[in-house]
Formats: sequence, C-alpha cells, structure tokens
Amino acid sequence: MSTEEKTEETPARATHALIFELEYVAANKRQVEFDSIKSAAATKGVEVTPVSFSRSGMSPLSRAAVTAVLKQAGKKTDAIEKAVAEVEKAATAFCENGAELDKGLEKLIKATQAKNIPVLAFTALPEEKANKLMDQLGLAEMGVELIIPDEVKDSFPRADAWLKMLKKCDKEDATLVAVVSSQTACKGGLTAGAACIAVPDQYTAFQDFSGAKMVLNSLSDAKPKEILDLTLRM
Repeated sequence: MSTEEKTEETPARATHALIFELEYVAANKRQVEFDSIKSAAATKGVEVTPVSFSRSGMSPLSRAAVTAVLKQAGKKTDAIEKAVAEVEKAATAFCENGAELDKGLEKLIKATQAKNIPVLAFTALPEEKANKLMDQLGLAEMGVELIIPDEVKDSFPRADAWLKMLKKCDKEDATLVAVVSSQTACKGGLTAGAACIAVPDQYTAFQDFSGAKMVLNSLSDAKPKEILDLTLRM
C-alpha cells in the first residue's frame, strides 16, 4: 500500500536576481527633476545650475528637493506649494508619456531573463505613478517585478531601505546584481551585499562609486554577458 500523498509544490526561491532603479536607470527622471526645479526656483529668485542641483542632495521627494535648493541659496522655504506642484506635474507627465526605456538596460534585462533569473525594479515613486512608468517603459509587459518600498526618506535608498526592500520581495539571501545611478544607491546596495554596476548621469558623475564592479557612462558601453559574467557568480 502506497503511503505517498500528493502535495502542492512550493516554488523554489530565486538564488540570483537583477535589480535596478526604475526612474533613474531605466529612464532619465533626474533630468526632468532638474528642469522643473530650476523653473520652480526661478519664481523664488533662485538660479539653479547643474552644480548647485547636484550639491543640493537631489532628493527623490519633490518637497524635500525644492526645500534643499532654496535652503542652499539662503532663501525661505515657506509658501512653496506652487513650486512643489510644478515639479510633481512634470514628473507625472514624464512617467505617463515622456519616458523612454534605456536601450542598454533593455538588452541586459533580456540577457538576464534568458538565464531564468528574475529581474526587479525599485522606485521612490508613489505606487500609482510607478505603475504608469512601468507601463510607459514596457517593463511590466517584459515581466519585470516592481518593488514599492514601505517608506521613502529624503535620502533614498540607503542601506536600511535596501534591506527592507529585499526582505519584502524575499531576495535578502539571493546573489544580487544592482544597477544604480547614485552614490547613495550604490553604497546602500553594497552594504546589502549586492554587486553594483554604477551608471551615473551628469548630475551624479562626480560622486564616489568605490566598491562598484563597473562604473559606466552607459549600459550600452558593456555587453550584457560581460556584466553578468562579472557579477552573477553562478
């Protein structure tokens, strides 16, 4: 008499994963932030340059970003609702209609998925706006999983944010390849145990990316196989 019983199979946990910044690696939202903050700050008599924007901290939160720029210029930070609304409006338009998927990242995603490795995007955007950006870029259709953090602080994502996100998506024990655009994201990812590929933009190019496996001007500067062979440790 057989004692075997049918049991539901539990999907195996992923041992590896690729994770990237949605709005700053897959798309170029930081340029939109600069343009809109520059315009909004001008109404307060503040001239924002690429250098002053870079030095402001470039928070992903519109209110914090506008406040930092004004404080840096020695201006009052009250009555900024109109300025914040202008920055938010620009971000919404970008997420819904203006964003284009980085071609180098697209190739890297496909090469990673060909190895049956999950690909994830994390974001500082509110969930509704992030989902619209995912759709605009075609990432949802490509099978990329979106991680919405439970909390986004003025400086994001630091190490604690990384650890919470990885726990949330059950990847805290996986071998991670993280594609990031800023020093904050890189240092946080390294602390969480990820192998980081840094792709700074014109506003973060001066930052410290020590510890990253690669620092590239563009993901198109390296073949996906080269990136994965260097970082996956399979």
